[in-house]
Amino acid sequence: MTPNEQIDHLNTSVKCKLAPSSIHGIGVFAIRAIQKGEKLYCLPQMQGELRWYNVPFGSFGKLFPEVRELILQRWPSVVNGSLFLSPNDMMWMVTFMNHSEGPNYDVDTDTALRDIKNGEEVTENYRLMKNWERVYPWLGVE
Repeated sequence: MTPNEQIDHLNTSVKCKLAPSSIHGIGVFAIRAIQKGEKLYCLPQMQGELRWYNVPFGSFGKLFPEVRELILQRWPSVVNGSLFLSPNDMMWMVTFMNHSEGPNYDVDTDTALRDIKNGEEVTENYRLMKNWERVYPWLGVE
């Protein structure tokens, strides 16, 4: 991919970040508005090898500010021309996702169940997982 194609891909696919949660510990938060049905990229792409980006630092102004900030926080050496990974590929965001009885995220499709506001915590319903009560007994049985 060319640097401009890489910029477009990052601007399209990086939609969430980790931050302190009022629900529990660390959570996943939208860095921009996400529409119902839109893919969130909270699950890694699982395409085998990691995709390294080589966007020159001089072109970082083309990245959305929130995406640029995440990359600079995790890969400060980009100022010296280093390669970097997408923030999506550095961790499984879904492993930090908190539970809600009224979730806004579908882990099976990696999509928004409803519109999600910028800054809103992204949540899933742990009860939808088979045998959830064995892993999350604190949720109680309905």
